[in-house]
Amino acid sequence: MTYMAKQAKNGFTLIEILIAVAIVLIMGAVVVPGFMGYMRRARLTSAKSTIGTLETAINQFNADTGKYPSNLKDLIKRPTSDEAVAKKWVSPYIKGNEVPADPWGNRYQYTVTPGAEHAYELYSFGPNGRGAPKIEWISVWDL
Repeated sequence: MTYMAKQAKNGFTLIEILIAVAIVLIMGAVVVPGFMGYMRRARLTSAKSTIGTLETAINQFNADTGKYPSNLKDLIKRPTSDEAVAKKWVSPYIKGNEVPADPWGNRYQYTVTPGAEHAYELYSFGPNGRGAPKIEWISVWDL
């Protein structure tokens, strides 16, 4: 008669570890894309919000001076290129020392367009940060 001593079972088996790793990977595969989509939507919302703030500042500048700013820096610092505008300039139209960057770290694009359908263009190039494709731009006229 042989007697086999019962050995204490300590730790996890290889199968148990592999199952746990598989579960974690499956959960990650589900959560990460959802989180990335959330981040993309948050950046788009932030860009639209900032464009709305800049639009309000541009329109207030126009109401005070009778002209549109030649660039976005004129919203922060009294313009020196046009003395008549400088006299009517009331105060900084946006807070801070710099024009805010878009959520992707790029400058907002602003151009005065006299005679066009809109007096100015204000937009972000969006996630790709370049001028093309135009379909990805986030514009003041899309709000």
